[in-house]
Amino acid sequence: MESDASLSGNPVAHGSVDSTIGWTLPELKPGESTRIHYGIVLGKKYCSVLKVHKRVKKTGRKALFHLNFNFWNSFTERVSVLPEFARMTQLPQSVLKCFYRSLLVVVAHMDITGSIIASCDSDIKQFGADLYTYCWPRDAAWICLALDRARYHHLTAETFEFFSKTITPRGNFLHKYTPAGDFGSTWHPVPMIQIDETGLPLYALYNNWEIAKSIWTTGRYYRRLVLPTANYLVRSIDRETDLPISSFDLWEERKGVYTYSACTVYAGLNGAYELSRSLGDYDNANIWKEAADRVRKSILEKLYDGRLRRFCRGLDDPTLDSSVFAVWYLGILPPDDLRVVQTMEAIERDLIRPSGGIARYLHDNYFGYMNSWLICTLWLSQWHSAVGNLDRALELLEWCASHAHPTGLFSEQINDRGRPVSVLPLAWSHSTYVLAVLEYLQALEKKEGGVCDYLGK
Repeated sequence: MESDASLSGNPVAHGSVDSTIGWTLPELKPGESTRIHYGIVLGKKYCSVLKVHKRVKKTGRKALFHLNFNFWNSFTERVSVLPEFARMTQLPQSVLKCFYRSLLVVVAHMDITGSIIASCDSDIKQFGADLYTYCWPRDAAWICLALDRARYHHLTAETFEFFSKTITPRGNFLHKYTPAGDFGSTWHPVPMIQIDETGLPLYALYNNWEIAKSIWTTGRYYRRLVLPTANYLVRSIDRETDLPISSFDLWEERKGVYTYSACTVYAGLNGAYELSRSLGDYDNANIWKEAADRVRKSILEKLYDGRLRRFCRGLDDPTLDSSVFAVWYLGILPPDDLRVVQTMEAIERDLIRPSGGIARYLHDNYFGYMNSWLICTLWLSQWHSAVGNLDRALELLEWCASHAHPTGLFSEQINDRGRPVSVLPLAWSHSTYVLAVLEYLQALEKKEGGVCDYLGK
């Protein structure tokens, strides 16, 4: 841009060039307006970009709009096969709109390779000198749970293929990956193991089996994913504590033995046990079942504090942390168990913020003091649905909808003034919303006397 704020219009520019565009418009009188249409064509080669550009010009704006609108409208219509679909008319419009938008946002973060980036936000680079355009196995696994819950099994199969290509020879996953499958940048000492990032993909594959019952998918990834990850998880169990060895927590802030991480190891091993039985691999089934039971027993004995009457964040760490929702969600205990009830009530009582959302943990200072996190707020909504407190579950769903960006996107956090903070959008926030809405509808069906046999998680 020139010093007079006008574009020179030269085909080639030198020096520091920002992404700037401009139009020469006819003179507008006061109160008048005009509309401008612009598009961006991306490609690996100039010739391919030019080809697409010519096709776009030939097709015309209206035809392109209708083509895309009808395609994505048909995409979201797939949820009509769900048993919960009959109850969707009972949802507030704001919740229904955010549900469908969340499905679209999640898929928009998927790559043709099967990777799922955490966020396409570019502003975050100003804070952390890097982007969220990486595939975290944790985030991708949670997104697979949501997509399978909504019966988009063909999409999760692509992510399982990505997992099968990025798993290490040891049987674990690394911190994060580029969409091409390369090891992404990390701010921790390599290899920066987060044990939940190995347990969750295994659990996601089991969840796919529970819902889709596709023996082809299970069989295809049994040796490539199930065997190596399950055996790695078994080796990761400390013989003295029967809990996973020390690793970084899901917030990627501290190293230790954490309740959430232990629950993902249990869920992964228990899922591997079920998958191995479905294929007749009974020798491994017995090994994985025994290991899963040991972890579960130790979670209940060592990570629940009878004096505090709740689960702790980790071994020798009594901090109240929203992530301990995993105790009921990943099957350690039922949601109405007194220990779970006490824990979730403590989360709702002590971590609720002035804006109405739920913080990650006490005295969290990331991007501000104890901001509300969409996923933490939705975890509480999911628990209320699971125990039949549907009014409160819906209230939390509506809170999330009311704090979406005007574009309908969910950020990572909401500050106490009710404004989006950190990355926008966050695919994990959107996938959790999909799960929370479907679980609310399932609970509503159950409460009103209907039959809804569909898997809840």
